[in-house]
Amino acid sequence: MAIDTKFQTKSDVSVFIGTEITMGTATLANGTWTRLPVVDYSIADKQAPLAVAPARANSFGQQQSGAKHNRTEQMFEISLTMHGTAGVINRICGALFGDSDGDNQLLGSSPAVVSYRDGLANAVPVTILFKNGGSDFGISDGNDMHYKSAMCTSMELSYGIGTDGGALSCVATFVTGYIPIESTVTPASATDVSGVVFNAHDISINSLGSKDVLINDFSLNISRPVNRVSYQSGAEFAPYGYSIGAYEVTGTLGCKRDKNSADIATNTSTGIALNVGDSTFEVTAPKVMVESISTDLADEGWKQEFSYRAFYDDASDTNPIVQIETA
Repeated sequence: MAIDTKFQTKSDVSVFIGTEITMGTATLANGTWTRLPVVDYSIADKQAPLAVAPARANSFGQQQSGAKHNRTEQMFEISLTMHGTAGVINRICGALFGDSDGDNQLLGSSPAVVSYRDGLANAVPVTILFKNGGSDFGISDGNDMHYKSAMCTSMELSYGIGTDGGALSCVATFVTGYIPIESTVTPASATDVSGVVFNAHDISINSLGSKDVLINDFSLNISRPVNRVSYQSGAEFAPYGYSIGAYEVTGTLGCKRDKNSADIATNTSTGIALNVGDSTFEVTAPKVMVESISTDLADEGWKQEFSYRAFYDDASDTNPIVQIETA
């Protein structure tokens, strides 16, 4: 057998998110697709955890019959790094906590949909398509790689005055319990969410605990666990569904060290307000507590970095933990 002469490069691949109708069934070519302005990405190969039995007493090798690939626990993780545009943020917020209207509020009671079962109607899980990402890609080939019924587990938004020209980065992580599929899928149409990228140099809203600070860098991370539920007999070992855990909202804010930054309450249990952004992109978290603070004795001026965690007001779980406005 001759060595295959075809090869792949990252720049040849386009990435799409497809809205599913039924969990366990990939988005069809004529379905609802979004084309993403990816900067970087990672894919997961077909594999399952290898479980190995303990060695027999007075035996110093591992016998083959004591090893099995545990396909009942297989999970595949995909990471997408994208330009932080309004369309990107809205789409990922929709996948992560179900609000994608531009106000993008994560409430204490989120998400609205909490039951994810194979074979039932559900528009929350998505199909992630890597166009030209299949292993048989070549000049005359169109083989693609796609992951069906993927669930978003985290989103990180970050930007900095001295990083990537100040451009906002959005990193989204997805997992799926269904095996990757290599086949050709060509979306009939897709909404392109590239466009204006939010930028740290445009920051005009810059307060923490009602203190105005000069921000150097900022990050926000929203995460939750997603677990597969059991397995179905068959070639795919597909899950019966997914169970999800509670959201955690954390992040960092770096700023010039001065009187205002020194006056930020760092030991309060009632929460302080976070407001960062500009007229087109604003992150608001009404109940933030500082987890840690550090000072960088930089030659160009001292800086402080606050690590924070966001909560909702106990008065009602319909109160927001964080709001990400993109309009």
